[in-house]
Amino acid sequence: MSKMNFLCGTKKIFGRENRGEKDIPSMFKEFCRNCNIEMPKWDKVVGKPIGAADRTIYPIIEVVTIGNNMPNFRGIEIFPIALVIEESGEKYAISLTGKEINSDEFIEMVFKESKKQ
Repeated sequence: MSKMNFLCGTKKIFGRENRGEKDIPSMFKEFCRNCNIEMPKWDKVVGKPIGAADRTIYPIIEVVTIGNNMPNFRGIEIFPIALVIEESGEKYAISLTGKEINSDEFIEMVFKESKKQ
């Protein structure tokens, strides 16, 4: 299996920045017209908590996966997008991208995950 950085820049090619110009399926079809590659899938996941003094920091990571029907082709790219911080009973979120975020959504993600474990 050969490895290549196929996903380098997928966020710009398929992602949020270009959403206003063209829809993602059209862009993907133009990019790889003759390939048997599935559409990229975006997920947001909560990373492993990090303890720092009296704080607990939870990274929020966006994961993009691309693959096809062949078992030897899978591309994954991760983007840290936010941190949820819990300290002294307070919970808040900080964007790592410089873009506005929905703090409540990320806080809910983190503490919903914590209850599952």
